[in-house]
Amino acid sequence: MHTQRALILFLLVLSVLFLPAYSNAQGRELIDVADFFNGAFPYRTGASADRFANQIRIISGQRPLNPFNPSEGGNISYLYYAFAAPATIESFRFAAGKGTRNIEVPRHIEFAVSSSPEGDFQTVAAFDLPESHYFKPSQKYFDTQYDFSVPAQRKISGRYLRITLSGSEYGRYKVSLFSAYGRFDQPIPLREDLGGHYIVLDSKMIAMLVGTRNGTSSIVLKQENGLIQGCYLLGYKDHVNQVVGTFIGGVENNVARLTYTHTESGLQASVALGLAYPIKASPGKYPEGSTNKAYLVLEDGKGNVVADWTERFSEKAFPCAATGRKEKTAGEAMQESLEKTGKVQLYGVNFDFDSDALRPESSTVLDEVAKLAKANPSWKFEVGGHTDSIGSADYNLKLSDRRAASVVRYLINKGVEAVRLKAKGYGATRPLIADAGDDAARAKNRRVELVKQ
Repeated sequence: MHTQRALILFLLVLSVLFLPAYSNAQGRELIDVADFFNGAFPYRTGASADRFANQIRIISGQRPLNPFNPSEGGNISYLYYAFAAPATIESFRFAAGKGTRNIEVPRHIEFAVSSSPEGDFQTVAAFDLPESHYFKPSQKYFDTQYDFSVPAQRKISGRYLRITLSGSEYGRYKVSLFSAYGRFDQPIPLREDLGGHYIVLDSKMIAMLVGTRNGTSSIVLKQENGLIQGCYLLGYKDHVNQVVGTFIGGVENNVARLTYTHTESGLQASVALGLAYPIKASPGKYPEGSTNKAYLVLEDGKGNVVADWTERFSEKAFPCAATGRKEKTAGEAMQESLEKTGKVQLYGVNFDFDSDALRPESSTVLDEVAKLAKANPSWKFEVGGHTDSIGSADYNLKLSDRRAASVVRYLINKGVEAVRLKAKGYGATRPLIADAGDDAARAKNRRVELVKQ
């Protein structure tokens, strides 16, 4: 009897220590405020910072982090993340997969938050990896995977997260994913500096956008409030020579969410672009935080994903029309998508968290939709509201229904006849891609969709 009670008590303790990193507060679970698609971005500070390129690869948790070393020797490494807005975190998650050669795992990990990038970081959670997961000298490859959730020992609001990894002999750590689950303490302010001329160097990304891996290409984006549009060009800097595709989209959680259409084939791809936050470094330290560093995620609709760095060559957008091809307006790009595919994703139509209240930046995108509807008086539309899979099915369905209705009301107020519009909420029942816990897929599934009837 005593043995059974002891076992039950032990299981209860485990359920508290290793609880899933979410809760069903107010019908919606906590979100990963450290995720790229929720507006987070890594940065570095001071001489002890790790290689910046390594930090960026674990933002979305889709690709394993290459082994990295502390830059000052010893066995301590640091990772820094800036959230889109101050947040209160309730739990953390970190994980690693198998297969990397000659690396180790952090035996001790600490999470600390601060209100400033180089401020007084306060430890809110710590964890010691079980010895069974240690990398042994006799191992040629890291053949143990792990996935742990750690509850915050205290809740402190902050915008910056420092992750400290330590305990191995050499500091060559294996980590694939970090997450910080909580809630933003305030609405995320609209970021208005995502426009510019970006250089794309990654050959796989070029191949997915153009069809060939040869050469270098550019992405040109212009932003107006929550609306973003632009083009994809061959060449870069002063050597741009051909427009091969167009972009239309908007800003969601400070990330540019775009639909790319290849001009000749009509094939489409989903693109997300995030620009590094400006972090002011102290004198004598790394001049990090330049807003010329950006992270690009490309998904071609067939499950192929490429993610890597890109550079912003200029904050001024190169005029696509200079190549001899007329630039499409946002309305023309939407109309083209509706004519070819029967629908268009209205990225840039945003709502307050867990609410059907439209954010102010949504007006620019919706005004273009109203113009499009008036220019095609015979067309009828369904406004579909879609959520990700976080939260209960019933809650998501009702929320998406209310959000679709909010968009319809806006368009009616702009002069579009009510009989031409239908609001329909689908919740998470019609995902564009199965997420299976994938933050990139969840972000793509979260959308307002305009469908031509």
